[in-house]
Amino acid sequence: INNYSLKERKTLAKKMVIISVDALVGEDLELASTLPGFKKIMEGGARVEQVMSVYPTLTYPIHVVQMTGRNLMNHGIYNNERVMPGRLSPDWFWQIWDCRVPTIFDAARRKGLKTHAVMWPVTAQADIDWLLPEVWDLQKWEDPAIIYKKNCSPQLFDKYFEKHRFKLGWHPKPELDEFGVSVAEDVIRNEKPDLTMIHVSAVDIARHGNGMFGPAIDDAIRKVDSWLCRLEQAVSDSGWFDETNFIIVSDHGHLKVDKQVNLNVLFKEEGLIQTDDHGELASYQAYCHSSGLSAQILLADAADTEVRKKVEAILEYAKDTEAFGIQAIYTRREAEEKFQLSGPFEYVVEGAGGVAFAAKWDGRAIINEEDSDYDYVKTSHGHRPHLGPQPVLMAKGPDFKENIVIRECSILDEVPTFAAVLGVEMEGLEGRCLHELLAHY
Repeated sequence: INNYSLKERKTLAKKMVIISVDALVGEDLELASTLPGFKKIMEGGARVEQVMSVYPTLTYPIHVVQMTGRNLMNHGIYNNERVMPGRLSPDWFWQIWDCRVPTIFDAARRKGLKTHAVMWPVTAQADIDWLLPEVWDLQKWEDPAIIYKKNCSPQLFDKYFEKHRFKLGWHPKPELDEFGVSVAEDVIRNEKPDLTMIHVSAVDIARHGNGMFGPAIDDAIRKVDSWLCRLEQAVSDSGWFDETNFIIVSDHGHLKVDKQVNLNVLFKEEGLIQTDDHGELASYQAYCHSSGLSAQILLADAADTEVRKKVEAILEYAKDTEAFGIQAIYTRREAEEKFQLSGPFEYVVEGAGGVAFAAKWDGRAIINEEDSDYDYVKTSHGHRPHLGPQPVLMAKGPDFKENIVIRECSILDEVPTFAAVLGVEMEGLEGRCLHELLAHY
């Protein structure tokens, strides 16, 4: 795999802890480098300054790239949320069965390695030894134990869920980070997994609510650092610190949002969305599924040429009307060719600058930041990955070179590098191993 001989692979360490700090970008590293948890990994380690992500820059599709090494068109997760027309808060892609290709967890288990995942997107019910997936209930607000019992690995649920469940803040989007890190500490310390992958969302949540930079984002970075310190200590307590490779990754940046666009309002005005007496969606011929700073347009019947023409005319009207702030419109085939993006949609609409898309079909089609009924976040993502601040990658451990920095890589290069360090075989990887970062190349 990736130019490593069998002899070389056997020399590589078998312990790896990957921490995904959602929405961490290069501009955050000045502060991070002064904090003890980050500093332990950054000082004298290996680093990639800019990691080119995928389109759309959404957490769930990207994290599947980061565990499969495959692009969106191949792994099958095209959005955070499932297509559920009429639901303004659809279910997310939580379960592993929506991922079409094997993961690095599968490869590690084939090799006999113990695996551990905490709040890693799209892993619910996966074949992972110690699994605490990111999942919550959008509809019933049930006891979290009901949801986690069926989605965790049984041994993690039985041994660690009840011990730490009091730390789980349970509301529309639960506070998962503290709960997850607490479980991960215990598993690392007691079970000594070979591959651990942990996802924390504090920085992303802070940016959505407060803007790109500022005191709230700095506080979130400091909170993440406190978790890093605890995880590093847990590895030390396990007795495997010197044999462990620590890797920090991130998934996307953010852009300022100054406008919310509701294309479904246009579709309803033109008779392509029908509602009942209560204003709920009853049926549709065309529907906008939000992907943040871009949108995915569905047709109920893709073979209906009259509807297709009508939809294309509406989208072209919106693109030609400056107030909508639409940068580009792509057919599904164009999205596949340009971005390796495909799904159950016929068009992709790209916003210009800070234009975000929502699924509302009532009210106004355009809501600006200064309007009294504006209820969108301050910054968001789902944009073309080359825009704005960029994700980073940092690593330190026995299999990484010291004091090595490279300018850029693709996010598709991460899994080939992880696989090489673990010495596991994976087929169909679309990136390359970052051999220039590795000590044993």
